[in-house]
Amino acid sequence: MLSAVIDAGFNSFRLSIFQVFPNGTFRNVGSVKSFVRIGEGLKEGEPFSREKVDEASKALETFSNVIKGKSIRDVIAVGTSAFRFASNGKEVAERLSASLGHEIKVITGEEEGKYSTIGVMNTLPVVEGLVFDLGGGSLELTLVKDRKIAEVRQFPLGALKLSGKPEDVIRKEIRSAVSSMHLKEGINVYGSGGNLRAIAKLDIKSKGRMIKSVHGYHISSKVVSRYSKLLNSMGVKERAGLPGIDEGRAVTINTGALIVDEILSSVKASGVTISAFGLREGLLMGEEVRDLTKLRRMWLSFFSYSLGLDPSFFTIADDSIEDYVAFLVTNIQVAGFLSKYGACMDMLRSMTLPGFSREEIRLMLALCSVASKGKLKKKFYKLVREQIKKKDLYEKAMKVRTKVREFNPWN
Repeated sequence: MLSAVIDAGFNSFRLSIFQVFPNGTFRNVGSVKSFVRIGEGLKEGEPFSREKVDEASKALETFSNVIKGKSIRDVIAVGTSAFRFASNGKEVAERLSASLGHEIKVITGEEEGKYSTIGVMNTLPVVEGLVFDLGGGSLELTLVKDRKIAEVRQFPLGALKLSGKPEDVIRKEIRSAVSSMHLKEGINVYGSGGNLRAIAKLDIKSKGRMIKSVHGYHISSKVVSRYSKLLNSMGVKERAGLPGIDEGRAVTINTGALIVDEILSSVKASGVTISAFGLREGLLMGEEVRDLTKLRRMWLSFFSYSLGLDPSFFTIADDSIEDYVAFLVTNIQVAGFLSKYGACMDMLRSMTLPGFSREEIRLMLALCSVASKGKLKKKFYKLVREQIKKKDLYEKAMKVRTKVREFNPWN
């Protein structure tokens, strides 16, 4: 089944098309983005300009044509901070709903924070920490305890909204917002939003990381601080020339980097873990999955569905990391890949497998490497040397090999 989710944001409007699987997991099969910047220059309580509304209407007509072309009936469309700020936000949402052919619901800041957090929690094994979603017009901060949303706060402090303000003013406003949450120092921090993902892409490409996905990628506070200084020392054209940053994102990424830097500094966090998912995915899923084992099994089933296979055909016996790897490899084997371990390594390096931390993905990759040849390559052990001893890695890899050999698809 195909579903469409539209986020009419302060900075950009985005249409995401998802293939939704029977267990509620999904695969993004297409997206369209338009940097409408409907909130640019908008002061709270003032109306949207006619020019911006006309531009937004054209973008949504394009989205509507895509939806009709794909014969998608399940459509979720929301308007966020700009529609809350504008005096005519409700009326404009109604007009734009007509352009789209589906209702655009204006959601509250708390709803935006809640669904953004669900998008993060349902795709990363977050247990406790601060989850933030940085948009063009607003910043949502959510405290998570024991995989439950404990507190949500929304602030009109987005990257486009604060763009052009002096650095000390931006930092002061962000520091005040974070301090109102009364968070403990050193708390784990997770973030979503286009500017943060662009920073992650820049870091991954510039450092030549083996795993290409931004999902679960961790950037230290020191590195974020360096990017903040670098990006704010450059012009828009210079920023657009950097790896992973397009022209539209170059307008706000410098301010976004300042905001992220100050969030981390305010709670003395070691860094931030990036989520590739947020508001749109949270709206699609609806509620948080609180059990981590269930979460991991859900996304392993997603892997089967993605290969056109029935996940019930395969078994997960003891929910160990080696059992998960054996599940992936046997799926790949049944799907007909010539080199099952090689394909597993390629997929773990290039695709996004939600539900697992970056450390777990690295360990899976190393296990596939050892199980394939019975040998441990240095470049793979470098990924996991702080997680596991060589002897233990080898033993787990041999368990993977045994499980794969014993798998009988005809039972």
